[in-house]
Amino acid sequence: MSSTMDQAEGAYLNLQELRVRCNLYIVCGIFVIIPNSICCLVFNSTKEFRQRFSFFTMLIIGDITNGLSFILSGIGRLTLLDSRDFFNPAESFDCLTKHLWPIFLLLGGQLPATFTILLTVERVLAVSRPSWYRVQWTHSKRFHLTVLALLFCATLNVIALLVALWAPFKNPDQICAVMNSTGIIYGTVHYIWIAFSYFIAFAITSYLFFRSFKSKFLNVVERRKQISVLCLSGIGVLLVSIPNIVLVVDEFRTGHFDVLFVGVTYCLYGIQSALNFPVFYFFRLEFRRRLHDIFSFRKRRTSNFQANSAPTSRVANARTTKTS
Repeated sequence: MSSTMDQAEGAYLNLQELRVRCNLYIVCGIFVIIPNSICCLVFNSTKEFRQRFSFFTMLIIGDITNGLSFILSGIGRLTLLDSRDFFNPAESFDCLTKHLWPIFLLLGGQLPATFTILLTVERVLAVSRPSWYRVQWTHSKRFHLTVLALLFCATLNVIALLVALWAPFKNPDQICAVMNSTGIIYGTVHYIWIAFSYFIAFAITSYLFFRSFKSKFLNVVERRKQISVLCLSGIGVLLVSIPNIVLVVDEFRTGHFDVLFVGVTYCLYGIQSALNFPVFYFFRLEFRRRLHDIFSFRKRRTSNFQANSAPTSRVANARTTKTS
């Protein structure tokens, strides 16, 4: 009797922790989308910015996708819990095709990692071949690389669908995380590749930064650009690699981690996506100036109106004085 009561209490606690985890995901997703939407607005505010910062724009879109994956997974799982369908068994292929969040979970990891690598490549060219970079590294080349990166991510997701179709397996519930939707092999490769991409980006950017730190040819603006990419990749190592390792270890160990612990750890993934805005603001002068221009427009218009109305008032006062 006591054992049955303990099991019931444990199930109740897990259910409550799962609800807390879902609500935490929703809050985290909103926290990610708001600052990244501001970044997207700034990077697409002028034609010059759209062309120069196309990789940054795609990185932001990837992080917005990551934020959406948090919101969709939180809302979707809460809906299943409320309808009491959450603990119905689900096949892996059904997870990918009948729920929205698994694909967003995949893309939310793949897109930021891929464009972090491309930003690192861009920094390597800017530092190692500055003359060629200024003349030859055009918007056209960025566009073609962006298309290739998107095709690469699309191919990865097609492979995930094929794996789930050809080697389906049944899950005891409909949490439908990456591992539950694609299988332990694909999911492990997915998480390790993402973690490894941030490690590579951080290692290369760190090497470039310390090698060129004392260079007389590297101006302040270029140094700040390097610091921004270094911060983005470094934050990725800290806040993406650790959650990925936890998720992989959780699948291979005998006993699973606590439901809430996994949720809180995974939220580090979301926090990383939300830190783009402060990095851009403090280390990219052109971003900061453009942001101020956009959001000070109303204030500027009001001050211009007051300045224009001031001479009119003075003329009116002068006429009144002359008449009297």
